[in-house]
Amino acid sequence: MTKKMMTKKAIALLTAAVALLSSVACQSNTKDNDSIGNSSSAVIEEIIPTKLKNLMTENERSCVKVGELTLLDADDTDIQPEGTGKVQIYIGTAEDWRELVESLKDCYESPEEYEEQLKLADTIGGNYIETALVDGREVLSNIPALDYDGGEFSIACAQTSEDETGKHTKEWTEEYKNFDEYKSRLEKNISESYANEIEEGIYTEEQVKQIYEDTVTLWQSVIDGTYEKISKEEAHKAKDEYERTLGLDPFDGDYKSKWEYVRSEVEEIKDSVKEISIYDEELDTEFLVHVTLPPNFDSSKTYPMFMFTDGVWRFGNVPSIRKLMENGEIQDVILVTLGYNYNFDGTSMHIRSKYFYEEREKTLDFITDNLSPYLSENYNIDFAHSGIYGHSAGGLFTHHAVFNSDKYENQPFQYYIIGSPALWQLHRLDNEKYPDANVNDYNYWDRNDTLDKTIFLCGGENEDPDYEEYYDGYDTTLEGIENLMKRLESHGVTTAKSKIYEDSGHWQFIPDMFIEFFREYYAK
Repeated sequence: MTKKMMTKKAIALLTAAVALLSSVACQSNTKDNDSIGNSSSAVIEEIIPTKLKNLMTENERSCVKVGELTLLDADDTDIQPEGTGKVQIYIGTAEDWRELVESLKDCYESPEEYEEQLKLADTIGGNYIETALVDGREVLSNIPALDYDGGEFSIACAQTSEDETGKHTKEWTEEYKNFDEYKSRLEKNISESYANEIEEGIYTEEQVKQIYEDTVTLWQSVIDGTYEKISKEEAHKAKDEYERTLGLDPFDGDYKSKWEYVRSEVEEIKDSVKEISIYDEELDTEFLVHVTLPPNFDSSKTYPMFMFTDGVWRFGNVPSIRKLMENGEIQDVILVTLGYNYNFDGTSMHIRSKYFYEEREKTLDFITDNLSPYLSENYNIDFAHSGIYGHSAGGLFTHHAVFNSDKYENQPFQYYIIGSPALWQLHRLDNEKYPDANVNDYNYWDRNDTLDKTIFLCGGENEDPDYEEYYDGYDTTLEGIENLMKRLESHGVTTAKSKIYEDSGHWQFIPDMFIEFFREYYAK
């Protein structure tokens, strides 16, 4: 359980009511710099396969596993569970209260507050809800008093903010005539309470909606007295299982249910998909790669490859792109999505920050000198017309990749899509070696006079407000795109263009963008 979640639970239990936490702060018409539909398509007259130099160690090679697609083996009930509304409660003892207060010692505002809560143990023990479960899911905050009967009640509320003068806590009390009156405000309160967690990738919007529904179910069960009492051991076992499935540890669980795709679409192409597990010693990470072969694949022929980072989301875009091949609208292309084994939560910013921010040099090493060469040994690939895509944190990564490509002997990519790049994040990272890379492109132009890569920059017209609190006076996402385009033009680069999609936020434009990009750059 994260410290932030523990704090929520502590407030709920210590008030024996509800703590309303608030957080202070994450088709298509177009505006073009150079419209994607106006450039010349790449013409491939003679396709020559390329074999890259493979720097995998013997151990890394021995760890590679190739098989059929297993993503569809995910249990549908894991994706959208249908609850029964079963409520189970463990009633805490005085000892439980002391243990809770001790575990949260650092969360209290003062030593006096900590001592005061310890003294409550003997009076509150046996009369409070220590653990509440709804269909096995733990309700972590907004816990009712054990004896609540549905009538009038009050809630002690607190909101803490911090500025240059220190922390400031505002406290107040809210009065409610009955539970129905409170319930009418509960959804908004919970949504605001978990806003930061959604932004940081700890929770999804769907999970927060489920939290609201579970909270309502818990309160009604307490009012009606329909809950089941369970033992401490049963409660702890259920909590451990819930935390595992919820993904509080993004590196330990079964996260197939987090992958976003349309099952029927993937069913149609599953026989053309290879699932490859490939280990990297430098990152000590097992990556999961899905290779989708084009229609009527011929192993004697040569094909360009296109790689998508964030496989947890982008594998869901593969069927629509492959459909363009089936319809004869674009060339046949080998589509490769790069994700993590199903024990990693690829949607979590803890994961994405590690591989796209803090460890991006090692990630690029892996893609350039391990993964791409391995694929070139197993497929005839035309790397002179291959590409890579990254979005947001991944867009920062593809910006890093293109402007460090000159440091590598292997050259697996010609096309780089830099989607909604979070270049402003560089100034927010601890121990960042390149905080100004968003304006000097990793000093690429100090090492080179020209850039022989093709770059496509893209973003959504309405996305800048989504991350306004993180810019800290540096370029916004869209300003970063505009200024990068200006730098490329100032250095005489003619193989770069940008497109800002109207009526789109941070991600809504992505499916349309892919269709347009492939129709242009891989025109039949």
